[in-house]
Amino acid sequence: MQFVLDIPETLAEKLRALPDPQQFLVDVLAQSLDGGLSTDQWWRLLEDIESVAVDTGIADLAAHHDHYLGAI
Repeated sequence: MQFVLDIPETLAEKLRALPDPQQFLVDVLAQSLDGGLSTDQWWRLLEDIESVAVDTGIADLAAHHDHYLGAI
């Protein structure tokens, strides 16, 4: 199935001007965390995120986020 959207050119220009979401996230992480990972290290981590995932046994961390954050 394919969807085709006809959008005004001004909106298309604004969408093209947005940063790549993955690159934006990596840049924010690399710049905002003191003593953190370099951009290349963040990319390597994100590309292989499953290898560092931990099964918490909690189906939805957002359900009681205030409880989990309070334990930190």
